[in-house]
Amino acid sequence: MASSSDKKLRLLNLGCSKNQVDSENLMGEFGRAGFTMAKDGDEPLVTVINTCGFIEAAKEESIQEILAAVAAKGRNEKLIVAGCLAQRYMADLKKDIPEVDLFIGTYKPGEMLERLGLNSTLPSDCKVGAGPRTLMGEEPHHAFLKIAEGCNRVCGFCAIPGMRGKQKSRSIADIVAEAQQLQSWGIQEVSLIAQDLTFFGRELGGKETLEGLLQALLRETDIPWFRMMYAYPAFITDGLVATMATEKRVCKYLDIPIQHASAGMLKAMRRNYTAAELRACMLKLRDSVPGIALRTTALLGYPGETEKDMDELVEFIEEMRFKHLGCFSYSDEEGTYAFDLADKVPQEIAEARLERVMAMQSQISLEENGKRVGQTVEVIIDARAEGQDYHYTGRTEGDAPEVDNTVLIYGNTKVTGGMDAEPGTFRKVLITDATEYDLEAQLIP
Repeated sequence: MASSSDKKLRLLNLGCSKNQVDSENLMGEFGRAGFTMAKDGDEPLVTVINTCGFIEAAKEESIQEILAAVAAKGRNEKLIVAGCLAQRYMADLKKDIPEVDLFIGTYKPGEMLERLGLNSTLPSDCKVGAGPRTLMGEEPHHAFLKIAEGCNRVCGFCAIPGMRGKQKSRSIADIVAEAQQLQSWGIQEVSLIAQDLTFFGRELGGKETLEGLLQALLRETDIPWFRMMYAYPAFITDGLVATMATEKRVCKYLDIPIQHASAGMLKAMRRNYTAAELRACMLKLRDSVPGIALRTTALLGYPGETEKDMDELVEFIEEMRFKHLGCFSYSDEEGTYAFDLADKVPQEIAEARLERVMAMQSQISLEENGKRVGQTVEVIIDARAEGQDYHYTGRTEGDAPEVDNTVLIYGNTKVTGGMDAEPGTFRKVLITDATEYDLEAQLIP
């Protein structure tokens, strides 16, 4: 295709952490085929845009990036559009943007290189569902570990099953092998991810479970922190809760996207659990895992949502006081159950409701962070803070990378005697101040 010195790859990843893992696998595959990453000023031989197609805003961002890449395309450059948007709108994209050389769907090991006529033989250490990754995260000591692909849920607003298909869980042996590889690269923190983490293994009869996976990872690796993201409320088992409560290397953290809390909206969204069951689940987690950090997501403006539904959601959030909460407003997505529903909520009303929830969460976060002032906690050091008043950034076990709070850490002061810290290490700090979304702290001996 070209000499090794000309084989430059530009890869733009859009969307969620699941997409990031796919992009890392692609980078690894291109690396094995002799490519290096293009730098500013380089003309890439191949440009890959790994798109997101979840909601309207994400689709618009993907389209804009594709058009920008078309405008900047070099004479010898191959432009590839991959990922969820391409999977969902393949025929339309081919028709509307013919300048793209190759449209390809969601990641399958070796497929892109094979379509380009490159060596697509994967190395012997590449397990099913995972390519030979090249990590691209902001923190070199953290990695996402995808344990399943697809989703068996039928939530009314979500188009992901149509793009990613039914859930396919990886085997525990494959996941452990990848975790061991990550450990050999110096990874200190692993976030387990899937579209529906707590459904792991269930489509295969439940012989392998999320609890069993955690136990295997703890037994077969020495990685200090394992974190769980995207847990569906209906399948949080007693065994999983007990594992979080008793295993120090499993972060007391759980991301549970509730989407709503009113009985009417949960039924309309086809979430398959009741408001009472949701409340019981949250209270059980609080009682069984003291100090657990709960993260959630709420969807505002779903068809038929009323002010009474909003009041019920607000009441639930006030009661539960989630450590982290994100919101998004409903958008019509073709192929979803909600697309054909009547009684659409005007966008301006949905946005106003979103702002109401986020304003309340900002106050909750400020109050909860303020309670931590004076505490001594363990953090992972993420980076040195160049050009800032503070000296390092870090996170507690209750904060996931990229999406949650940061601890701003002062180290080189008279108080600490000029103490130093290395990124990727775990250190004790004293919390000295708090804002809505950050903590300030001092390194301590």
